[in-house]
Amino acid sequence: MSAARDFFREHGYWVARRLLPRSRVLELEAVLDAARRALPPAAPHTVWELPGLSRVRAELAEHARDPRIAAVALEVLDASELQLLQDTALVKAAEVGGEVAWHQDHTYTGYLSPPCLVSARLALTRCTTASGCLHVIDGSHHWGPLGELRPFTDAGVADALGERARDWADHVVAIELQPGDVSFHHCLTLHRSGANTSSSDRKTLITRLFDASAVLCPEHLPEGLAEHFPTRAGGRLDLAAFPLVLSRRGRSGSRR
Repeated sequence: MSAARDFFREHGYWVARRLLPRSRVLELEAVLDAARRALPPAAPHTVWELPGLSRVRAELAEHARDPRIAAVALEVLDASELQLLQDTALVKAAEVGGEVAWHQDHTYTGYLSPPCLVSARLALTRCTTASGCLHVIDGSHHWGPLGELRPFTDAGVADALGERARDWADHVVAIELQPGDVSFHHCLTLHRSGANTSSSDRKTLITRLFDASAVLCPEHLPEGLAEHFPTRAGGRLDLAAFPLVLSRRGRSGSRR
């Protein structure tokens, strides 16, 4: 997969087409739909988001450690070991699903250093420009961190570019996906997504995986939150709380 690593290193993103079979996608979509039915819908022009669903649904716990996704993430990050930071389900409802502003994931995960984290986004449905697919600024991960870190302090996503986005319009790439495709983007890659103006819901599952050599910077967490990020030797995140998913040394991550 050196082509994936080289492309990711230059552009800050990669798309693995048809990485998961249709049968698996349908299974995961059914689990997500059941979770949505048990919870209130999102307000119009917002995004329905449910973090940590893998903690209560075995199928999603298995997905968060899917070796097919982890193998690509390990390759593009050029890491020796990967740990799971978090997983999130996102739904943009048909016709009313809202947009998300330009941002770097590092703004919200910058308590890990160095910034070596990838977001893997599985498409459960078609993700098109009309349904509010992901857009990235090609190569923007080379810019380094932008603005102040905001982990666990903002209810929404702050716009990191504003009017400056017009200067980079020629470098924006729309990442349209079919069910079973998985896109990967670096935590420093600037990305956004538009509103869903289509007649179908847009559903994605996001898994955030990080290089296990990264260390916790507790000073970048709000007061009192460091206790939720236990560490092991050298300040690396504890494996019991943030499981090992894949290792080049042949160990696979334990399941919850």
